[in-house]
Amino acid sequence: MILFSFDYPPNDGGIARLCGEIAQRLSPGGEMTVLTQEQHGSGRAVPDVPEARLPARRPWREVAAWWQLVRRYRHETVIAGIWYPEGLVAVLAGCRSLAVLAHGSELLPTRQRWRRALWARLQRLVLTRARLVIANSSYTADLVATCAPRSQVRAIPLAVDHHRFRPGDRAAARARFGLHDPDARVICSVSRLDGYKGHSTVLRALASLPPGARERIVYLIAGKGPAAAGLERAAGELGVADRVRFLGFVAEDDLPDLYRASDLFVLCTRESEANREVEGFGLVFLEAQACGTPVVGTRTGGIPDAIPEGEGGWLIDQDDRAAVAGILGNLVGDPAAFAAMGAAGRARVERSGTWDHYMEQFMAALTGAGLER
Repeated sequence: MILFSFDYPPNDGGIARLCGEIAQRLSPGGEMTVLTQEQHGSGRAVPDVPEARLPARRPWREVAAWWQLVRRYRHETVIAGIWYPEGLVAVLAGCRSLAVLAHGSELLPTRQRWRRALWARLQRLVLTRARLVIANSSYTADLVATCAPRSQVRAIPLAVDHHRFRPGDRAAARARFGLHDPDARVICSVSRLDGYKGHSTVLRALASLPPGARERIVYLIAGKGPAAAGLERAAGELGVADRVRFLGFVAEDDLPDLYRASDLFVLCTRESEANREVEGFGLVFLEAQACGTPVVGTRTGGIPDAIPEGEGGWLIDQDDRAAVAGILGNLVGDPAAFAAMGAAGRARVERSGTWDHYMEQFMAALTGAGLER
């Protein structure tokens, strides 16, 4: 079996994480080879799985991958990390036992109108030729079905390493992030700082609180991105700069403590298909819940699959600043209710959101599609 993904550890994005977990869990007891590109960095640990690394420069990596597939792996079961370019290269190489992972925004129309017709045809070709498309949420599965009505798609919500992301010493975690006020109510967001991630909705909600409640809250924003300067400026203009801390990039090893230090995780993602802006699932919600921290997310994209109502968090409408403000006010007044919701989220993760649960469904889907290990 071949896992073919250019996005793979030590890269630390969502696709790389997923592919790393799949490779590591399929390798024991069976032959697994990863076909990927040369990568340098100190991000996620690389799984101990046989690899074939290709030159990273385009288009040579695609040509080299096509040649490897034709020469060595054409008759193997191939799992492509994404439909383009990996899935397309596998189809062009004549791989017939093909599964493709689907994530969300890559299935939306391209921003360049002149490319859309060709892009749609290529998507339909790859997704239809694949014996199986595994989507990360019901929303993403619907996108696949829209792009390629004849495709065989299965929605399997993502999972989390519940051994690493788990409840711990909240006081120690807070001290690590310089949070020394025991009465503070800490909220956090973890994401790339893009406009569609909705940090401004949280800032406006925070600013709308009565002074007594607002001064009890500390908002930690983890991540880097093009919206950073605008968000810092907005915090100042709204009069909440003293309640907001921009942490910049937070290493993956430090994320569990960031979630543990927080009373609430909030990410108010907006959906804009025209700009290819959508949350296909939202793994950060699951990570926070696994640490016993309740979450707030929007009813957009695949987020509802990550936050079942009443099991670890709350869903709100897009741009609903009043709903966020109401939740923050409740956090100040009744923190015990939020701790109970966080415990419910952890229980839900243990019940159905671990990698063991994911791989059980993953292997059943491969077997059902006639894809041999």
